[in-house]
Amino acid sequence: MPPMMGQISLFPYTFAPAGWMFCDGRLLSIAENETLFYLLRTRFGGDGESTFALPNLSAAAPANTHFAIALSGILRPNSYEGIVGETLLSLETPSAENLMECNGQSLTKNKYPMLENYMGTRFGGDGGHYNLPDLRPKAPNGFHYVMTMLGDDPQFPRMRSPYVGELLLLPYELNSQALLLCNSSRLPVQQHPALYSLIGNTFGGDTTSFALPDLRSAAPAKFNYYLSSGGVFPNRP
Repeated sequence: MPPMMGQISLFPYTFAPAGWMFCDGRLLSIAENETLFYLLRTRFGGDGESTFALPNLSAAAPANTHFAIALSGILRPNSYEGIVGETLLSLETPSAENLMECNGQSLTKNKYPMLENYMGTRFGGDGGHYNLPDLRPKAPNGFHYVMTMLGDDPQFPRMRSPYVGELLLLPYELNSQALLLCNSSRLPVQQHPALYSLIGNTFGGDTTSFALPDLRSAAPAKFNYYLSSGGVFPNRP
């Protein structure tokens, strides 16, 4: 499943994967990126005639990680099937059923049953309802946090195949070999050669083991960052 055009994801690499660019405020050519310009216009800068700017999220990214924006992908959010509960920064307030802004709204019990099963009432609710978190105060200026309501089971993702090392923000605890909690734990280099080749000892380690990033303080309350141990290996641009 490709990303959405303009999707913003978090990576622990020193490079942006092919088809992505770091959100560092750089200017791009409109002629070479017409569809992305249609989404961004000049809200982040540029002259609107030959150039436009990407958002600058460098200060919002945890240490040694980078937010990146997809230069191509799905144009209709209704076609996006992420991992249930996957929470993304978005430039727009979504109108698609499978993506909903995190503004504290109440949902009827048994609506989006997989999400309810994993998240429950950790953000409030009662016997007949459960709430989404209100992340409006946490969102960088001009952005919204949106949550994937319909999509893959995080234990058995089918459509959404993250990049190796991609960082996912989820509103629940998960015990999975595919998605690893970002709590500075160490992994054997020999068992995770692909992941090690991407992040090395950036977050700590030695010649036989390497550490995952510790993003516990970077996640909003009752959220967790997870790192994908497998998936698609990111190509360098």
